[in-house]
Amino acid sequence: MKTTPIITALCLTSSVADAFQSNHCASPLKYEHRSPALGMKSTSSIEIEEGSSTGRRTTSLSVASLSGLPDSVERASILSKLNIPNIGRVNIDDVAKVLSASLLITGNTVGPSMIVLPDAVDGLGMAAGSSLFIGIYLYNLISGLLLADVAINLHESSECEVPSSFKEFVDTALKSEVAGTVMAGASLISNSCFLAFGIVHAGPLLVDMFPELGLNPTMGASAFAAVIALFSLTQTNKGLETITNAAVMVLFSSFASILLPSLSHIADPMGTFLAPGTNSDGFATASAAAIPLILSSLSYQNIVPSITKLLDFDRTKTTAAIAIGSCIPMLMYLAWCFAVLGGGLDNSIASGAGAAAFTAFAMSALVGSSVAAVMSLAEECESILASVVEVDNNVELCPAQDKFSFPAVAISLTLPTIVAIALAEGGDLTGALHFNGAFITPLLYGLLPVILYQSVQKKEATADNFSISSNLPQLLLGVGTMGALGQEIIQDLTNLPILS
Repeated sequence: MKTTPIITALCLTSSVADAFQSNHCASPLKYEHRSPALGMKSTSSIEIEEGSSTGRRTTSLSVASLSGLPDSVERASILSKLNIPNIGRVNIDDVAKVLSASLLITGNTVGPSMIVLPDAVDGLGMAAGSSLFIGIYLYNLISGLLLADVAINLHESSECEVPSSFKEFVDTALKSEVAGTVMAGASLISNSCFLAFGIVHAGPLLVDMFPELGLNPTMGASAFAAVIALFSLTQTNKGLETITNAAVMVLFSSFASILLPSLSHIADPMGTFLAPGTNSDGFATASAAAIPLILSSLSYQNIVPSITKLLDFDRTKTTAAIAIGSCIPMLMYLAWCFAVLGGGLDNSIASGAGAAAFTAFAMSALVGSSVAAVMSLAEECESILASVVEVDNNVELCPAQDKFSFPAVAISLTLPTIVAIALAEGGDLTGALHFNGAFITPLLYGLLPVILYQSVQKKEATADNFSISSNLPQLLLGVGTMGALGQEIIQDLTNLPILS
């Protein structure tokens, strides 16, 4: 019976030392740079020999700006310059690659939705909210590992590059352009919600940062959107990676400088954790409000194909990176909610260094998440535009682009920017995040991973594939998806005037 990433995750603690020793890809691989955030291509290639009995072949792997090259290639990284030996059975370079991939997942996950999470958790109570965070983390972990297994299987069974846009990914796995287009549309809507939400909140933040300029929120939102567009049009994919990585570094440092004083200012930590929910309509209503926001905020699965490439399609390394990288945002969100609900945050950011750290934290989260959202949107748009050209000219295109095209960036930014500017003067897009988490996220990251996984596994169907243990992760993901959709539909129906 084949070991899946799900089983590997359960044994992660006992097997992590062996994991980093294993060199899954001893190969001559053709490296093609892609944005680790969303898998966009850039240039440069390295030919390495792949030790396969079937002969020589080339594949494309994404290379993150924070990671080094394969072991067989001389690196200019600080680790290789220091010539640090392997400690025991743990390969330092492999550990560095896994940690780098984990941080990329974290940077892609943490965003401006953090602003609205404390209110959602307050309705449930911190203890119940923490349990919900952990449950949704496990839901997303199963989803991410299923998608990773699909990407690795596609790599192992084909000489083609594993795609990174959802359209190409679904096209390749399901052999259906219609399904790919539908999933691309869902991905466009999802990322547009986050981008519009970020632009709306950037407007007032820029007004507070530069009061001498006399900006209003609409002008601030417009300026922020223009800067993001300028980055997307003028920077190569490597340059965009550098911008997002810099934003992540500022995010972590500023978050730590805010959090530590905030936690020390909480007067009653145990009382804060055990306090009951404040939603007067009860636990069910509070859960219905919180689940979509938390589910949407913890999503990262759009970069899973790129993470598998970054880690040489090694199942154990990929499992470790996904488990660690998606756990860090959950812990950050929980700490943030705890600090806000305990009253410690207000004291820490009232003035001085705390206020400056909070501004840096908010802006870095907005920049990083907005650039990532535009990159994801542009990736899907490039796929759709390329498919149109293929149909019109009856040719198959596979361009290795170093930058996004103007039409892709324009399409990606136009609608979210219009919506954000219209709502900049006091509008609220929390409802857009709620809709995304209530319907689109369960479709993209709940239902789709199971369908893709089943489609790929049909080629390797055995009696073991249909055992309860091998199908348990899919069953859990399916039950979770149906539960999330069901509670939302029931809640929406009960709020209809005719039923109220």
